[in-house]
Amino acid sequence: VSRNLYLRPMQEGNYRAIRQLPKARIKTNTTVTKHGDLWQLTTHAQNFSSHPSLMTRLKVVREKSGDRILPVIYEDNYFNLMPGEERMIKTELKHADTRGERPSMVVEGFNVEAVSS
Repeated sequence: VSRNLYLRPMQEGNYRAIRQLPKARIKTNTTVTKHGDLWQLTTHAQNFSSHPSLMTRLKVVREKSGDRILPVIYEDNYFNLMPGEERMIKTELKHADTRGERPSMVVEGFNVEAVSS
């Protein structure tokens, strides 16, 4: 099943109003577990706003330094959340890529204030 979101502007080709969208409030909770040399993160994200969150994305960082960890395998990245909608996203990475730090999840987006979970 597709989860695509199609936006239709009032005037053909004019998407300027999208810049006026208020910031969406996304609440997240991430469970971090280690199995051997793999870390698994399960993130629950929910939109508590009355407007959609656009291009919401996940980013795994090192807990202390805040540096981004790469490579990471995301079950889904860049997604939209309509008001009240929630998603559960699984992420996996190798322990060697953490450089000895515990991984942490940051959620951000086009009209979303960054949140760590």
